[in-house]
Amino acid sequence: MAAFVDTPSVTELWRWGDAELLGAMQEAEGRLRREYAGLLAMIAEADARGVAERVGYPSLSELLRSVLLVSKREAKQRIVHAGVPVPVPLEPEQLSVIDRVLRELPPRVDQTERGHAVEVLAAAAQSLDASNLVPLGREIVNRLDPDGALPGEDELAHPRREFRYDTRRDGSVRFQGCLDAETGALLGAVLSPLAKPHNAHDTRSLTERQGDAFAELLETSTTPTEGGERPHIAVTVPYETLRTGLGTTELAPSAIRRLACDAKVIPVVLGSNSEPLDIGRISYTVPPHLRRALIVRDQHCAFPGCRRRPSTCHAHHIVHWANGGATALSNLVLLCGMHHRLVHHSAWTIHLVNGRPEFTPPSWLRRGRSPGWCSDQSA
Repeated sequence: MAAFVDTPSVTELWRWGDAELLGAMQEAEGRLRREYAGLLAMIAEADARGVAERVGYPSLSELLRSVLLVSKREAKQRIVHAGVPVPVPLEPEQLSVIDRVLRELPPRVDQTERGHAVEVLAAAAQSLDASNLVPLGREIVNRLDPDGALPGEDELAHPRREFRYDTRRDGSVRFQGCLDAETGALLGAVLSPLAKPHNAHDTRSLTERQGDAFAELLETSTTPTEGGERPHIAVTVPYETLRTGLGTTELAPSAIRRLACDAKVIPVVLGSNSEPLDIGRISYTVPPHLRRALIVRDQHCAFPGCRRRPSTCHAHHIVHWANGGATALSNLVLLCGMHHRLVHHSAWTIHLVNGRPEFTPPSWLRRGRSPGWCSDQSA
């Protein structure tokens, strides 16, 4: 509490000069690190004493959650940090870097070498933040273990690969996992070209580009068959909701309409009590011969400035087939996954002019631009 008593009122900070303000920030950070180091020492002592068991808690992390009111993840992280033998106070992310280095070192690296590695990293942490500490940690691991751990026969035969995912209430999916080195390198090689910026105006971050690349990889992959039939997603939705885009479904009606643009569709007609009244035969909305003609005409994603190759693109109905749009070359345009979503979920419109797709942007994008953009123009 003393640290907060000594801190000036926020209303007085405007009186400080720049140097005074920055110096005070450094002092405050130093206090935070010393306080955190003191807390970690207490956690280490509680662990050594077995306090959690004595007071009736199943684990130290559960005790910390109750006493410190922190999340389960934070409690576990603090226990890990309490086990990092650093000689000086550091901030949490720096401690995590040092912990990872120690975990990556093989058992044959003795305690003397481990202690020296910690000293070097702790000293460097006085002038390097956590992200800049990572390369030094990697170099230390490479020097102490230049050959790396040799995989055993069982690891080679059964490489460790894990993939976990769960679907949220809004239909989005969260996932995490790990891959062996060989498969990880393959993943990087496949995603890297797909994750490149589309053009100089591409404002997506690296993580966003990689997310779009992963989605594109799934969309263009050759899926396995089950019972002689390629798997498909069945979305049951009232026809009127699909046609008008109004209504409530697990997926947004606009998203279902986009998925139905170039997909295998099983029409299911529902009655007033949601009972299936009729199930139609499967039909391809864009047959292969028509898609080939579309590729010859558009050559790539037709959105202005985009050059995504045809194999990664969808056939988009300019007038949706649910609204009576024909599955014909005069009503189709080739769009990559990102621009297909953009067209379905924004105010962009498309129409054909002399047999070529012309795009009209939303009104807030039209200032200083021609009313329609042709597909061979830059975005």
